[in-house]
Amino acid sequence: MTRGRPARPIGVPGKPMLTELSPGHWAARLLVRDASGRRRDIKRVSPVKLDARGRKIPDRNGSRALDAVMAAVSAVRVDLGGELSESTTVRQLWHLYRKHLEEQGRASSTLDRYDDVAELFNTAFGERRLLEVTTSSVEAFLTDLGAAKGPGTMRTGRNVLSGMFRYAVRKDALPVNPVRESQLAKNIEAKGRTGGARDITVDELRVILAAVRTSQLPCPRKLSKAERTRGQPVKSYTPPTVADYCESADLADWVTLLAATGLRRSQILGLLWSDIDLEEGTLRTSGKVVRVKGEGLVRVEKDDDPKNRKGVIALPDFAVEMLKGRKAALAARRLKSPPDPEVKVLNLVFPSGVWTLRDPQNVGHEWQRVRDALGIQDDVTAHSFRGAVATILDDAGLSARVTADVLMHVDPAMTQRRYMARGRAHRAAADALERAVSGES
Repeated sequence: MTRGRPARPIGVPGKPMLTELSPGHWAARLLVRDASGRRRDIKRVSPVKLDARGRKIPDRNGSRALDAVMAAVSAVRVDLGGELSESTTVRQLWHLYRKHLEEQGRASSTLDRYDDVAELFNTAFGERRLLEVTTSSVEAFLTDLGAAKGPGTMRTGRNVLSGMFRYAVRKDALPVNPVRESQLAKNIEAKGRTGGARDITVDELRVILAAVRTSQLPCPRKLSKAERTRGQPVKSYTPPTVADYCESADLADWVTLLAATGLRRSQILGLLWSDIDLEEGTLRTSGKVVRVKGEGLVRVEKDDDPKNRKGVIALPDFAVEMLKGRKAALAARRLKSPPDPEVKVLNLVFPSGVWTLRDPQNVGHEWQRVRDALGIQDDVTAHSFRGAVATILDDAGLSARVTADVLMHVDPAMTQRRYMARGRAHRAAADALERAVSGES
């Protein structure tokens, strides 16, 4: 059995040894294990330093020699044979991590959002080496980011940084993730709309579904930024009614299917008629519509896409009836105005006016116009219908697992935590207490 002092970790220097070679001239020596595990003896002497007259300045206590040997050891310490090391800068780490995200198939919209945040932290401390990034420095940046951009951007910044440094830990560049223990500030004021999409009550859902087909309220266009901020005169025109606008924009059926399925808007716009079985009353999720830089709108299918999981949803009768009527209407429209034979088109359930893909962002803006006309708060978005479906199924007594299957969630706990409305008055709970106290069966 071998006894003795255990080997020092790779890259961690021992105690420096200083020797005065002559007055004001020192030699510094350090022992350090390199990436191969071998012990290396690093020596440096006091570098020459001159005053304003060109005379040598003595190294009185050996500090210059010590700084020189520590710098040499640092180069050994970080040479661990990989593309990442403690001397890698935050900016370099981001570029490597972004390539990793691309290889993982992250959506271009997600990468665009991460790029915006990366520009901010690279400006703040992008030239720091990884070993110089501390939890307190990360917290300070995130607090400033939240004050400037709002809590949503602050959370995104933490997610990106945490993923980056987790990647660095996996690559053995760091022993721990400095972002992991960071705390987000609680008193950050939100910028613009906050809190994400608001839940829709059942009564509100009924009103919306009726309004998009029958409302006679005027539906004026949304003013441009110049018209809102510069006071430019608005051209006089007679706006259509909400019902007329929803018909011309092909929005009513889209809203109906949002309420029937809880799918995301990009998923609904990516539906093909081959995904729908009207006899069985089911819908199969397959592709979604995204905008890709340099390509435009594309329909993508990916097996492990967390925002577009594959599955089958049973449709309520009102959705089946809507889809039957829609299929007949589209067939008649195709006969009257067929697509360009030179352009390859998909058999979409919700095609554009020229039978191509519709932009989820544009459809979202169309919903905003209708929402404003109906006097609905701006936190009711297309995602609010997803929460409404979860709440309705919860009220019906269905399990979280069933609701998670409908919404295509992997974890039912997340469905309960994020999608089922809380803080409501439950009449059934009051009735149960009444029966228990009164002794009624």
